[in-house]
Amino acid sequence: MKSLKIFFLATVAIAAGLFTACNDDDFTAGPDVDGAQVYFPENVTTQHSISDDVTSIAIPVKRIVKDEALTVAILASDESELFTIPSSVTFAAGKETSELLITFDRTKLEDGKEYPLSFLINDEDNSTPYGNRMLSITVAPWPWEELGTGKFRDDWLCAMFKGGNPEIEVTVHKHKSKAGIYMIEEMYGWPFLTEFFGADQETVEAQAVTYTPANITIDCSDPNKVFFPRQFTGVTDIDSSYGDYEIATLSGGEGTLVNGVITFPKEALGLLCKAGNSKANKNGLFRIILPGYEAVDYSLAAVYGGMKVGSDNETATAVVDFTYGADVTGISYVFVSDDATDKADEIAAEIVAGTAENIYEVKNFEVGAEKVSIEAELTAPAAYTVVALPKDKSGKLLAGEVSASTFYFPGMAGAVPENDIAATLIKVSEYPDAADYVSQCPDYSSFVYEVSGTDMKSVKIYINTTYVIENIDIQSGGLTLQEAVRQYGKEFGASEMAELAETGKYWNLSTDLASGTSYTLVVEATNNYGKTKLIQSEPFRVGVPPYTGELAIGKYDMSYVADAENTFENVFEVVPTVGSGTEFFVKDFAMEDDTQWYATYDSGKSTLTLSGVQLGREKDGNLLGAFTEALTADQSLGYGIYSFAGEESKGSDPVVLTVDPASKQVSKLVTDIEVPVADFTAGKIVGAMAAYYADGTVITKNSGTSSASAIKTQGVRTKIPFSSVRVPASVKKSLDSRALLTNTGFVKKSYDTNNGVRTLSVKTAQCEPLPKQIGRRADFKIRENRPILK
Repeated sequence: MKSLKIFFLATVAIAAGLFTACNDDDFTAGPDVDGAQVYFPENVTTQHSISDDVTSIAIPVKRIVKDEALTVAILASDESELFTIPSSVTFAAGKETSELLITFDRTKLEDGKEYPLSFLINDEDNSTPYGNRMLSITVAPWPWEELGTGKFRDDWLCAMFKGGNPEIEVTVHKHKSKAGIYMIEEMYGWPFLTEFFGADQETVEAQAVTYTPANITIDCSDPNKVFFPRQFTGVTDIDSSYGDYEIATLSGGEGTLVNGVITFPKEALGLLCKAGNSKANKNGLFRIILPGYEAVDYSLAAVYGGMKVGSDNETATAVVDFTYGADVTGISYVFVSDDATDKADEIAAEIVAGTAENIYEVKNFEVGAEKVSIEAELTAPAAYTVVALPKDKSGKLLAGEVSASTFYFPGMAGAVPENDIAATLIKVSEYPDAADYVSQCPDYSSFVYEVSGTDMKSVKIYINTTYVIENIDIQSGGLTLQEAVRQYGKEFGASEMAELAETGKYWNLSTDLASGTSYTLVVEATNNYGKTKLIQSEPFRVGVPPYTGELAIGKYDMSYVADAENTFENVFEVVPTVGSGTEFFVKDFAMEDDTQWYATYDSGKSTLTLSGVQLGREKDGNLLGAFTEALTADQSLGYGIYSFAGEESKGSDPVVLTVDPASKQVSKLVTDIEVPVADFTAGKIVGAMAAYYADGTVITKNSGTSSASAIKTQGVRTKIPFSSVRVPASVKKSLDSRALLTNTGFVKKSYDTNNGVRTLSVKTAQCEPLPKQIGRRADFKIRENRPILK
């Protein structure tokens, strides 16, 4: 499974209508109609939000026969009796459109209240069964009151494009009758889009998105559970496969409104479109500042900075580095024995209340300096936790900005224990502790993973195919393996950590795996002594289902000699499916990139046919004849597999392989295969990864177990002719999204532990000022998403 851009597709549930087939026998002609055939159009606006200066609403009425002047009667329903509605509509001769003009006194309408109105064309001789004779509308006085100008910083649209996090001024309204409901006027309008893309409106509309004026509402009625109802942002992708972009708050991702500033947790927002949805706010920078407020930075991070040995070479102190926001006016802190990070909130409350023992303050604190260090004379080699709180502009301690960091202090006589984390993957049937799961978790779709180690503070695991692990930079769009683990890995919770501490190991099951595929477990762990280690298990190949069919399964060698300089070699594998002698997967066909293609064996025709559908990407349909894989971390190069059954083919034909009737082995290639490489920055094909033509390709059964090549070792050839492959106009969007995470099932229960804490009395002092940094290190940006405009 692969991810080629930051746009992370997931299944979106859409209510679908039910359609039934019919034939000519089912058809019955509708009734004949006479008269003018008057009707209400289908596209009549039914929801009217009216501002304070509006006193009328015009409802269009149309007719088919328009030769003569005509007046038709209208019946109306108005429960409020506040609207004046004509009893008829008159058409001028030759005119097909008239209007029903509704008038009212705006001062008598209540803000925030909805007024339903209904209308009926009361003229059977001049109405029509093929048009709307009835119409219902709702009139609602404009419920918004302008507050003024606020600020909006985005971290949502960059879930789709590389556009950074611009901050712009926006007009903010509050709801007149519903406290805490706000509306941001054209939040994603052209002032934002032109700055985001760094291009003018005409260029953006031609190359990326269009915009329809749209205001966006946000519900802050509960300041601790702020959310965006799902709604259209006004942004529409020029690629129709993406369509309209909607914003929503994901389940459990509610934000907060604090001192006029709205923020959300990382990945709490959703970008939804026709193609699927993406977790947005990946950097946690999305922010709205309401009018009259300002953003303040009270952030604080406390980190162990190492041990400082005194000039006498007999004493040592622990150095703690504090990094703080520009508006912090002071720092108070305490030391606690052992790991107390899970008690940080409790300790913070005690610091604020002044009830914690041994509270220290940073002396001679400098506002805006960003960093300060202190020294602490700790009593003995051991694990300690420093818990620290910043002070706001008024000098108030902020429990909500607590920072807690656990470290091991070795002292002069001690040594920091090494990190002994280890990991392995094992067959379910061979792991004694998993005996109860053998029947429900067979070896052809499951394995046991085991993590062992002592004195661990935190553990995060990441399981994926060995191919993805070995090519993580390309698969993730530029992430290192450690960054991928931190972003996509599973953090051990209280129950996992308790089991690891008690028994020295933790095991579980990974299920729903692809048969015949090699997987690797990656673990990042930090022990109680501050040592972090990243390890990988040995690759583990999942077995294949029991098979009794006639088609010869296993690995096959495929080769084609193009010329004296170009010989292409491939090892693909035929993998059986559970309980079938006709349905198979063909793994690594033409390119050994871990892809499994659905395939069907026809014994009567002696053929094995690849439909073009890939395992795990079924909803994408046929992926032959499309660029679907990246070759470089920046996604400037990509490739796809093209299959040609004839001269007029566009490369999306099913792949047909011949099966020898006697040996039941795959023996020949019927269709021509090309694997072109596209340069997406230049919009052209620059070479090939491989080519296998029916005339000349040799296929033989392979008795070995290893692959011949892989994406990193198989180079791009530049002198291979192509049948009819071309890079489409939308080439910059043609790389499909792949999920990095495997689908894992966890079957064991969890439990929690609870321990008391106390703060320690230590001698502390402030270190000499840290040297100023020259410039600031740029934040790491994921480069796996769709390109920004040039």
